[in-house]
Amino acid sequence: MQTIKIDGTTYKVKFDRDPVELAKTARKAWKPKKPKDLRKFPTWTPTVSTADYIRRFDALNFLQSVDYTGASTESAAQYDYTMPLFEVIDENAN
Repeated sequence: MQTIKIDGTTYKVKFDRDPVELAKTARKAWKPKKPKDLRKFPTWTPTVSTADYIRRFDALNFLQSVDYTGASTESAAQYDYTMPLFEVIDENAN
């Protein structure tokens, strides 16, 4: 066995391990894993209202239901891809 001290930490290594490689590995900064997103999202349908979506989200994630005043009880607005996002104005037409 071989004893190596790196940055205040002592390692006992067998002679068949390369101490340089061990030193490189020991000096790498430890990074904790990012937590997975534990939230669950309800399936969206075109007829679901904002208030209903919030209630479903709360139920899926075991959250305490809150009275969301102002949340729409009608189906949510949808993006219409047939409508242009902007209008081209010809400045020389005047």
